[in-house]
Amino acid sequence: MGDRSFVRFGGLAGILLAITSWAAVIEYFTVAQQGQDLVGLETFRLLYALIALWALFGIVAVHWTVRAQGEAWSFFGTLVGMIASAGTISSSLYSVAATRSALLANATSVNVTSPTDPLNVMTFALTGLWFLVANLLLWRTPRIPRLLVLLGFVAVADLFAGFLGSLAANDFITTYAAIIAGAVGGPLYWLWLGLNLRRIA
Repeated sequence: MGDRSFVRFGGLAGILLAITSWAAVIEYFTVAQQGQDLVGLETFRLLYALIALWALFGIVAVHWTVRAQGEAWSFFGTLVGMIASAGTISSSLYSVAATRSALLANATSVNVTSPTDPLNVMTFALTGLWFLVANLLLWRTPRIPRLLVLLGFVAVADLFAGFLGSLAANDFITTYAAIIAGAVGGPLYWLWLGLNLRRIA
């Protein structure tokens, strides 16, 4: 397996990330019923972990694509992105385990804060930092559409707003930032980026 085949798979992972993200949003609002259906909530969190897993491959593929624009910054961004993805996977699976425990105890609802992602540091702050570094490098990368990079910067603003909302305990800001990131900006960005990665490879 060569580098280009990995980048092609990373592009495919970006496309699958977009599809999984839309599936998670639909599942949450139609089945999970905003946290009242524990089985639906568990399924949603498993999908959320899968989104972060797809991101691992996409992040490395982006590193290969932009490394010529700045080795050190590309490496730094990749480390941040990998930590954010791994932390999001861990947080999601912790929530799945907590939900399963609630199901076994016949509880009607569960509300847990993951110890692996306090105040959404992984899902918002570090993910936003990766988006910022990656898109600054993508801006200087040939064959990457400028409009795609601008969409990435919109995602940066949204993710940082979500993190600030978490810090301020403002559920309104956090919730709407998550909806925008999960249903609109994030999937569209990754779908478009995935197609470009496959074309470049």
